[in-house]
Amino acid sequence: MKPLRDLTLNKKFLLGIGLIVVLFWCMFSLIIYVTLKDTILRETHEKTEILFSHIQATIKYTRQKLRPKLFKLLPEKSFVVEAMSVSFINKQIMSEFGKEFPNFIYRRVAIDPMNPSNTPDYHELQYIRLFKEKGMDEWKGIVNKNGDRYFLHARPIIMEQECLHCHGNPADAPPGLIKIYGTKGGFNKKVGDVIGVESIAIPLGQTFAQINDLVISIFMMGLIGVAFLFVSLNYLINRIAVRPIKSVSRFFKSVVEGEEDLDTRLRVRSGDEIGALASSFNQMMQYLKNSQEQLRASERKYRRIFEGSKDTILIADCDGFIQDINPSGLEMFGCKDKMKLIKERTLYDLFVRKEDYARFLNEMERQGYIRDYETTLRSVDDRELEVLITANFRREEDGRICGYEAIIKDITEWKKIQSQLQQTDRLASIGQLAAGIAHEINNPLGIIMGYAGILLKELDSTTPLREDIEKIYRNAEVCKRIVEDLLKFSRKTETRPELYSINSIIEEVVDMISYKFEEKSITLKKLLQQNIPEIMIDTEKMRQVIMNILMNAIQAVDVGGTITINTEFNEKTKKVKISISDTGPGIPKDMIKRVFEPFFTTKQPGEGTGLGLSVSYGIVKEHNGEITVESQEGKGATFHVILPAEGVHLLSVHGTSDERA
Repeated sequence: MKPLRDLTLNKKFLLGIGLIVVLFWCMFSLIIYVTLKDTILRETHEKTEILFSHIQATIKYTRQKLRPKLFKLLPEKSFVVEAMSVSFINKQIMSEFGKEFPNFIYRRVAIDPMNPSNTPDYHELQYIRLFKEKGMDEWKGIVNKNGDRYFLHARPIIMEQECLHCHGNPADAPPGLIKIYGTKGGFNKKVGDVIGVESIAIPLGQTFAQINDLVISIFMMGLIGVAFLFVSLNYLINRIAVRPIKSVSRFFKSVVEGEEDLDTRLRVRSGDEIGALASSFNQMMQYLKNSQEQLRASERKYRRIFEGSKDTILIADCDGFIQDINPSGLEMFGCKDKMKLIKERTLYDLFVRKEDYARFLNEMERQGYIRDYETTLRSVDDRELEVLITANFRREEDGRICGYEAIIKDITEWKKIQSQLQQTDRLASIGQLAAGIAHEINNPLGIIMGYAGILLKELDSTTPLREDIEKIYRNAEVCKRIVEDLLKFSRKTETRPELYSINSIIEEVVDMISYKFEEKSITLKKLLQQNIPEIMIDTEKMRQVIMNILMNAIQAVDVGGTITINTEFNEKTKKVKISISDTGPGIPKDMIKRVFEPFFTTKQPGEGTGLGLSVSYGIVKEHNGEITVESQEGKGATFHVILPAEGVHLLSVHGTSDERA
């Protein structure tokens, strides 16, 4: 069926008309053939009826008029075959008739006849049996005889009372009849018996051939007429319909392919249906132009919102496959290739906690929308993003749900700032508490150390009590250092700022603890930016900050590990950033928020007081700076110290860049 569908409209129309006309003409020719054949058969049947009527009239005349008259005129028991035998007379008459119509065949035969020439053939015996068994009074139809087709009309010969004079008891039969035919056959018949068959066969083969020739001639003339009709219709259809439709089609195709714009109009050349189609097409073009302008305006408006939004706008289907995402979304998820994100990630993949995705779907199905749903998503570069999701279902015009539309706000930095504010408040409270405790302990501690010192001066070195007093003094000194650390943490110590190079401080600290790196075969990488300006800092306190962070890094890494120190100056923000990274085990996520709390430590007992980073935090805050930490378990930790450098000038270069092992 596909080749038919690919045909042109003209060919389809002509093919359909052709099939209809050919089928009609075939039916017409068949009807003519059947009608002529039935007419011939009916007329032939009427001819046989006329012949049979003539034969019956002859038989009736012979039996009722001629034979009785001859019996009176002739001597008793005389029999003249030529004048008294019905069969003989009929055969003679039909013989004379056959001379005029030689193709007509008349047969009058009987079972066990007097005259052997009247013996029936096989087919005639079948007719006799049919008349006996079925009780039929005639049979007519087409038969083949001598290589030709004949119309055969047959009737049964039934024994009647008048016939028993000759065909009954042989003793009663006329002697002349017995003398001619003998007594071998034709006697002892009974009234009502079917004793034979009488038939007339008229040839129809030539007539049927003439009918066939006539019908074929009519059919061929019809085909010629159909061909002429095809040519005429093809020209007419092409002229009236196909050419105008092709013109409309070409114009429409040129508009679709962009060769013509929607302002172009099709020329209307007639007032018929084709002209109405062209007018409708022009109206459609105007409607499409208006719709296109409205659509473009709407698309521009949507695209400005979509592309310009600083929040992520994401569109997904019902299965969670991402269909579109705006530039802010690509930036948030750390992906430069939109198609890669669309093909490789689904909403399910973006959720860090899969149970959050299940709750998200449940809320969407329950309400049809969700607002400010807080969760954690994972970016393409494996960062965790704290976000708020506001989403709703997308629906088709018939109301079917076809996906989601979501606005995702990245609150990662806000959460960090919030956490830092909470930590700052907590550390400030702890600092105030620590300062109060330090002042309260400092006075009695000074008295203890003073009296212990007096006792040590008075006691001889050999006195057993001296050793106990020395233990008291040493432990009091430890307590004093802790109190001093607490005071430093609480910013209660004096700060002496001066212009100094941060790179020089790093070099000095590294030189002081270089043996620590050698003990554990640690590789130290120094990536110190050149031309970093000197900044206002308390050099001693800043050495302590760098020292504390480096000592923590040295204790964290294994033998053969790596520590990297990086410094850089941001011209825009006017800030100096110091980053110290290690390849240690990292800080657990649940502990990273507590690293700057006083007395918090992950070290073994006796390895530290837990005040180093707390004191460093306080020192950095004194300098109006920031100290943060980044860490992933198994990937080490990085501490960032950011110090302001505003209002200073670039001085001499103090930075270096080397690598030490």
